[in-house]
Amino acid sequence: MAFGRCRSALAFGALVLCGSCVAQASGRLCTSSDVFNFGNQAVGSSTAAHATVTNCGDAPWSFTDVSVHPATGPAFAVTTSCVSGAVLAPGAQCTVGVVFAPTIVGQTSGGLWLHNSTTTPDQIITFYGRGVDVRTGTATLAFEPAAVVFPAQAIGTQSDGATLLLHNAGPAAITLSALVLNGPDPYDFIGDNETCQVGSAIAPGAFCHMSLYFRPSTAGTRRANLVIDAPELAALAVLGIEGVGAASTPATVDVVEYYNAALDHYFMTANRAEITDLDTGIHPGWARTGRLLAAYPTATTGAQPVCRFYIPPTLGDSHFFSADALECAAVLLKTTTDPNYLGYVYETPAAFFVALPDRISGACPLHTAPVYRLWNGRVDSNHRYTTDLAVRSTMVAAGYISEGYGPQGVAMCAPERST
Repeated sequence: MAFGRCRSALAFGALVLCGSCVAQASGRLCTSSDVFNFGNQAVGSSTAAHATVTNCGDAPWSFTDVSVHPATGPAFAVTTSCVSGAVLAPGAQCTVGVVFAPTIVGQTSGGLWLHNSTTTPDQIITFYGRGVDVRTGTATLAFEPAAVVFPAQAIGTQSDGATLLLHNAGPAAITLSALVLNGPDPYDFIGDNETCQVGSAIAPGAFCHMSLYFRPSTAGTRRANLVIDAPELAALAVLGIEGVGAASTPATVDVVEYYNAALDHYFMTANRAEITDLDTGIHPGWARTGRLLAAYPTATTGAQPVCRFYIPPTLGDSHFFSADALECAAVLLKTTTDPNYLGYVYETPAAFFVALPDRISGACPLHTAPVYRLWNGRVDSNHRYTTDLAVRSTMVAAGYISEGYGPQGVAMCAPERST
């Protein structure tokens, strides 16, 4: 908070044009200072700071509650003529005085609430200080590394630990008195003190170690500070910590492609039981091509279920897949109305989940790859699905018919494979 900040009780709205308007009166709370930073203060001595609170508006307002924050340290003594229930007329003032008189070494803080009847009712004056003694400045603490930056981490998940060493550069021993996480986003980081315990001493040249973890609560850059205090330090030792929260990436599964040379047919599946059966020869004649698609195993935002139909032996002894709900519905209808589709079996409405391309251009959403669908055009109907444009070209050259959307026949869009 800045010095001399003025807080208005009026919210600005749309500009009103009128021939004769009456200005609305408003009360505003202004403080000459809303932060007292006392810095280092010798134990047994004291210093004071003062602020003036003014109604800098043109309408009266009142204090609904003036009280010291319950977490305020005992080193602070607050006196004020701003009292609960008092009314400040325009231009009227009251004062706040804070005396910092530490009796022990170490950092401490406090605050005075100035709850009021303006439209910014919850104002606070905060104060900070650190008690020091003759030991102050006799030792130096160094962080190794000098800053901790976590790589991108999925929101709501916890990172691996980052090891931090607190190294006493000497010449005196350091006795830790406080280890605190603060700053803009302190709750997104976790500290495990390990050997760095409050009250423990670090000999000159020695170190203690601790671990830091990152668990972002929201997307974007998250920052905090690790603040270390000890009587022997000239000032608080502050380590910057940073990480980036990333939107969670849904897990993907592999859709494995197989080829049967005797049939000259292709097949793909994400079903683990089917993959095992095919790999172990339960269904003979099938072998992996070495090609995979990525897909989501369950319903995911932006993804569509892929229906799967079994084509009977008289029509191909094969399978048909589509991520287009309209196409799935049309094929299902034909299984009861079109003789060319009699015997088709609707095996599942959701063999796996992928994105759907634009129906005009065939373009896929960001972070997905086009899946080309190719049909052999034979009586023994069979389709191949591939993300490889070179494979598509080879199949077309061999007489396969391109199906799907856009000029290249994109039937679905496979997500980037999760790691």
